[in-house]
Amino acid sequence: MKRPLVAAAVAASLFAMPALATSTNFEVAVDFNRAAMDTPAGAQAEYQHIREEISKRCATEHVNFPAGGELATKLCTARTLNKAVKAIDHAGLTEVHAARTAH
Repeated sequence: MKRPLVAAAVAASLFAMPALATSTNFEVAVDFNRAAMDTPAGAQAEYQHIREEISKRCATEHVNFPAGGELATKLCTARTLNKAVKAIDHAGLTEVHAARTAH
C-alpha cells in the first residue's frame, strides 16, 4: 500500500548558522504492509523500512545545505517519522516507534 505522507521538515539553526533555519514542505510516498505490522517482528521491519525511506528523502531535500545538512537531515527524519507513524495509526508501529524514540 502506498500512502502519501505530507511532511513539514523544519531545521533549527545552531548558533550563527542561519543556513540551517529553513522550512521545507514535501510529500513522500512510502510502501508499507499494514498486515505485517500485526506481529512485533513485522512492525519492527516495517518501521525500519519506513524510516529508511523517509531518511533518504530528507537527505535529498537537504543535499545542498552549505552547512549542517547532516543535522537538518536528522531533524527532518525525526519529525517526518513522527508524522508518518501518527498518520499510519497502527498500534504495533506506534509501539516500535515509542520504544525507539524513548530517552
